[in-house]
Amino acid sequence: MTDKPKSAPLQRRLKHLWLHGLGPGLGLVLVSLLLWFFIQGRAFFSASEKGTEAPPVQAQPAPGPAAAPLAAKAPPAPTPALRSQLEQVLAGIREANRQRDLSLLLSYYSPNCPQLTQRAQSISKTWKIYNYPKMEFDIQEIKSLDDNTAVARVTWLVEAENISTMKRKDISRTYLITFARESGQWRISALDKVE
Repeated sequence: MTDKPKSAPLQRRLKHLWLHGLGPGLGLVLVSLLLWFFIQGRAFFSASEKGTEAPPVQAQPAPGPAAAPLAAKAPPAPTPALRSQLEQVLAGIREANRQRDLSLLLSYYSPNCPQLTQRAQSISKTWKIYNYPKMEFDIQEIKSLDDNTAVARVTWLVEAENISTMKRKDISRTYLITFARESGQWRISALDKVE
C-alpha cells in the first residue's frame, strides 16, 4: 500500500517532464538537423583543384516516336535579353562572394538546387581560408529549353589568395548550369562541374 502513494508523485513528474520536455526537445532536434544539413557541402570554388578545358554542352536527347506529336514546338532560341539576365545572376554571385554574404549568395540559387546546403557550408569554410580578389565568368553557350529553363556552359576564372600565407593561385572551372525562372527571377537550379 505504501507503493501507490510514492509512485503517484513519480508518475506526475514523468508526465510533467514528458509534456514540457517533448516540444522543446523535438524543436531542438529539428533545428540541429536543419543546421547540420545547411552546414554540409562542397565549395563553389575549391582552390585545391585546377580546371580543365570543357567539352561543348551536350544537346538534350531526341524524343522517342511516342513523344513526337508533343515535340512539334521547338524551344525558343536564346536572346540577348536572356544572356543579359543570366549574366546578372552570375554577377550577383560574384558580388556576394566579394562581400562574403551567404544569404545574398543563396538568393541566386533555387531552393530546389541539389546539395545546396552542402554547397553553402563549403563556401563558408573557403571564405575563412581564401580571399577572391578577382572573379570573372565567361558564358560560352546558352540553350533555352523553354520559357522558364535555360542551360549554359560557364567558365569561372578566379584568383584565390590564401589569407594566412598571402599566396595567390589562379583557378579555372567550367560548369554546366541549369537556370530556372522562379517568381520572375532567374536562379541556378542545378550546377554540374564539367570535366
